[in-house]
Amino acid sequence: MTRRDWRTVVVVLGLLMPLVGCHRQAAATGPQYIMLIYNDGSCEQNGSTGIIDIAANQPVIYQGATAQSQFKIQFTSCPLTAGNCPVNSPNGLSVNVGLPAANAAGSTFMYSGMSIDNEPCNDAQSMGVRIRPSP
Repeated sequence: MTRRDWRTVVVVLGLLMPLVGCHRQAAATGPQYIMLIYNDGSCEQNGSTGIIDIAANQPVIYQGATAQSQFKIQFTSCPLTAGNCPVNSPNGLSVNVGLPAANAAGSTFMYSGMSIDNEPCNDAQSMGVRIRPSP
């Protein structure tokens, strides 16, 4: 190759390099587990006091930190299929609420209230779920 050919190769590679990072997000393959933890009036879901992202085609399973952790979650507007709001586990078992509702994709749904082991969470309104559209 001549020097000019090498320059052309370098220019083409330089133009293609930014495309290497472009790819479609893979579809969710398993359920999204949301673990709820109570800590003296403050609560967390998956170690956070914020929003959990869920793919529109991904089943959701809520669970307490231990098998005995009772919980109840109320939404301002329900993102789940009919009959699954509020999410309630009076016996401390995991609750598979299934897939998000078909019209929920692209929206965020905040909690209006939450209790764990019959203790209210003071920060429930800062938490919720965001339903990402399927790729």
